[in-house]
Amino acid sequence: MTRVRAYLAMSLDGMVAAPGDGLDWLEPRAEGAPPVADEPWSSSDDDALHFGDFLDRVGCIVMGRRTFDIVTGFPDWPYRDLPMLVATHRPLEHPNPAVAAARGTIAEIVDQARELAGRKDVYVDGATMVRDALASRVLDELVVTVVPTVLGQGTSLFGGMAAPAELTAEHVVRFGDGFVQIHLSCPAADR
Repeated sequence: MTRVRAYLAMSLDGMVAAPGDGLDWLEPRAEGAPPVADEPWSSSDDDALHFGDFLDRVGCIVMGRRTFDIVTGFPDWPYRDLPMLVATHRPLEHPNPAVAAARGTIAEIVDQARELAGRKDVYVDGATMVRDALASRVLDELVVTVVPTVLGQGTSLFGGMAAPAELTAEHVVRFGDGFVQIHLSCPAADR
């Protein structure tokens, strides 16, 4: 069965990007900075879901335009040749023919993505898209990797939600050198 899933990194104060859409806080810390983790955490086993393994299960990506504009600036395209629907009202140009513009409600776009995904999962990416999917009850699972950094300002993952969303913690594991990954199931509408 196709699941609708989100996979994001978040600062300890709930930001997915620093001011100006900065992602430098996700890079290794500079020499001389405090370590991300101390013993025994830093030497324990890593049993989290890595991005490549997550993508192996994905058949289509749904992404917001703002996130799309940011990731197109990455040196390497991280999404392989997976079909991607970008929610936008502006013209969209991308050299990858698997990338297409999409319009409609989040539920309508997710339905399009389910068709493209076949038996694989749909990956929802971008703070606004995740909030909309959660509010519309089309998100089945949310995987959040918490980075021990406080940004103070930036793009909030959950800021601006119109109503509370009660999630269920399914699995909590350490990820890499000092991160915590939380796997949450989401209340979904009957499908």
